[in-house]
Amino acid sequence: MSKPLRLTLDTPWRVAAPTLLVRGSARVREAVRIRLRDADGTVGLGEALPLPGYSRDAAATAQRALGAIAARAAAAGGLAVPEAVGSARRATARLVATLAPYAALLEAAPSARFALECALVDLLARREGVGAARWLSDGRALQRVPVSVLLPDDAPAAPATAAEAVARGHTVLKLKIALSGRTWEEEDQLLAAVRTAADAVGQGRRAPARLRLDANGALDPALAPGRLAKLVRHGVEAVEEPVAGSALLSLPELALPWAVDESLADPSLAVALLELPRGRRPAALVLKPAQLGLARCMTLAEAAAARGLGLIVTHSFDADLGHAAACALAAALPVPPWPCGLAPHAGLRRAQPAQAWLPASAGPGLGVEDEGAAR
Repeated sequence: MSKPLRLTLDTPWRVAAPTLLVRGSARVREAVRIRLRDADGTVGLGEALPLPGYSRDAAATAQRALGAIAARAAAAGGLAVPEAVGSARRATARLVATLAPYAALLEAAPSARFALECALVDLLARREGVGAARWLSDGRALQRVPVSVLLPDDAPAAPATAAEAVARGHTVLKLKIALSGRTWEEEDQLLAAVRTAADAVGQGRRAPARLRLDANGALDPALAPGRLAKLVRHGVEAVEEPVAGSALLSLPELALPWAVDESLADPSLAVALLELPRGRRPAALVLKPAQLGLARCMTLAEAAAARGLGLIVTHSFDADLGHAAACALAAALPVPPWPCGLAPHAGLRRAQPAQAWLPASAGPGLGVEDEGAAR
């Protein structure tokens, strides 16, 4: 058996990240950056960027975990990356095997795990001279990834944004529902206005744009079936996380397809949701690699694809590295994804055009160049 590749993990450093306005609140963020190096000087970059109020850890937690891993790896002669001999999912297996010795340190720091996975994918893909999506795909043909558009919560702005998105060629428009302070009647009026604006621009096209609604688990389980039945008229593709957590397991067959998002963070609940009988199971999984990790997203994608479920990849307002990794994941999926939540956002340093399809990745690895270790 060949010896594992040994990598040097530099001491992580923390930097200020752009403050984002999310759901009407300013989210002050810090990033923890890391650099992996091999003996030939190839570098892989990673970044932990928790989103306050949404992420399960904080920058300080990620920095402690990554610092401890860097010290332990240095004492062991480097971070060991074994070959995944005989594995059909070689890329996923290598990521899992490399991080397995540090599972206890990463348990409470999912953003640290994502940073390490990004750095590993970046470095290992660069060593092979391929893009991150190609490396993750294990030789499968890459998927072409359609992009959805998140509409603003602000009712006056949403219809105009929807019209602009449809004019660019987007086929799915996402809108948050069940917001506090907005009645069902007001919500129905907003959905009708969005529907009218989208249809006015999309006249003559093969199919009208669809609405994807996201309840963030806020619907009352007893009222959810009736509420979703009344939303059918708006041309809804699916409703993400209609109720919270284990209540998803008790939902009857619904009038609209639904997707599971935040509840995937609980591994046992994710398994139970996948095993629901046909007709009561989710129509799709929403994969957030910054929250779940790249390896776990790939594993969930394989399980979902085997059951005929759809796949959606979305960012967590990641910066350039994390966003590039999410885009690579979407292209590497085992089946073509539904339109993904990977449109450019305000937290990205590099300007990216708003397009209905993800552009093909350029350059090896994640395609984000090292800006230096200025701290």
